[in-house]
Amino acid sequence: MSKPPFQPAPRPRPRTSPEEADRLANAAGDLGFTRVSTPPDRDEATDGPRGQMPKGAVASAEVSLKVMVPRALAITLRQEAAVKGVTVRYLILAALAAQGYDIDMSQIPEDGRRVR
Repeated sequence: MSKPPFQPAPRPRPRTSPEEADRLANAAGDLGFTRVSTPPDRDEATDGPRGQMPKGAVASAEVSLKVMVPRALAITLRQEAAVKGVTVRYLILAALAAQGYDIDMSQIPEDGRRVR
């Protein structure tokens, strides 16, 4: 008894025609199931230049900022943070606030480390 030879699967056929897809999109549009599969027309794109937030948009409260510093400075910052019982982030933000940058230090926890 031998098994029949392995045959590759047939190519998939489209389940819906473009007309049926349009009809379905129109019927389900108010339910939120439709999505744009092609880029929007030029007139639907944002009017402002790229990179600027639209008027009335709310910016994120915090943004990640990573910098490279010399190893000696990183060690010094970590040691000072450990002695003062604060985080390195707090030390850096306090230094920026001392230089005149608008930072509300009352909103930044001195020691955000977890208790072990």
